[in-house]
Amino acid sequence: MDAVMSGNVHAEVLWACGYALFLLAVAWGLVATRRKSRAAPFHLGLATFLVLLAGLLVGACAVRHPEGLELGLLGAVSLAVAWRARRTWVERWADASSRGEG
Repeated sequence: MDAVMSGNVHAEVLWACGYALFLLAVAWGLVATRRKSRAAPFHLGLATFLVLLAGLLVGACAVRHPEGLELGLLGAVSLAVAWRARRTWVERWADASSRGEG
């Protein structure tokens, strides 16, 4: 609690946010490269898993650190996770419909 009062953010929260953003960047790269690859379902599946993992990481960290500043930072990262999840979902459905599956 002293860390929050002094304006510092717990190291675990910073680590979780950084790692979640890294996972989102890798997922974005997989979605971007699937347009040039024949392994589109694999790339989209892996990207979906990475976005889910990033969301679980941020959510678990929010449960462990429900303080104001840390929760605000985790909330901002969770918005990025939600945006990437939506984009990955749209890409996944577009790919499935282009192959005649959906």
